[in-house]
Amino acid sequence: MKITLLESSVGSGPHQQILASYIVNDQVVIDAGSVGFVSPLEVQKKVEHVFLSHSHIDHLASLPIYVDNVYTPGPECPTIYGGPETLDSIKKHIFNDCLWPDMIRLSGEETPFLKLSELSAEQPVQVGRLTITPVSLTHVVPTFGFILDDGESAVAIVSDTSPTERVWELINQNKRIRGLFLESSFPNSFEWLAEKAMHLTPNLFKTELTKLQHDVPVIAVHIKIAFEPTVRAELKSLGLANVQIGEPGKTYEFH
Repeated sequence: MKITLLESSVGSGPHQQILASYIVNDQVVIDAGSVGFVSPLEVQKKVEHVFLSHSHIDHLASLPIYVDNVYTPGPECPTIYGGPETLDSIKKHIFNDCLWPDMIRLSGEETPFLKLSELSAEQPVQVGRLTITPVSLTHVVPTFGFILDDGESAVAIVSDTSPTERVWELINQNKRIRGLFLESSFPNSFEWLAEKAMHLTPNLFKTELTKLQHDVPVIAVHIKIAFEPTVRAELKSLGLANVQIGEPGKTYEFH
């Protein structure tokens, strides 16, 4: 399994993940924060399935751009997956003829731009050889993490959560787990804000990892760029050999 952590910054500075998108095996995307900005366009056109963790803008900012970019007249179109609250949010607040044309309505009147598929917690979805299981996290809006399993290896993407439990139980039950993406948003001195926004700090990140029973690489993601130097330093100071900081633009392979 290969997973690319998409970058979402422009200019001559360091690559940064301001928005959240992961391309899995070229055809699946977890979260649409920046997939609609990827060049060349052929990369976007290979994507057929988009799984949304939740409705916050950094996880779906480029969704309407992506749908517009890959549209071709005909019966084929991308499938957008999300929990009922997330799908309701994009219907009301994105595809509403105000912020963006109502491509959901247009898909029923003309050749389709997209189709929606509702996710339920712990109900797997099969996409080719990949089984994708949404798992409820603990965030300010209904949010899913995802366990991706191709039958040989499995990877968990646990982003946008405060301390949580169920996802660790399911990860530990899967003997094929080969890697984990886990958020660490705010520095330790801002734990008060992390609690209100329902995110993790490096200290909370470390506590969450005590629940993990697999010795696998852990990739820290979703670092708020306003605090990035501090969070990076605090993550490194944890002294956890299996933890690395996510590199936007890098493709990770799991076997």
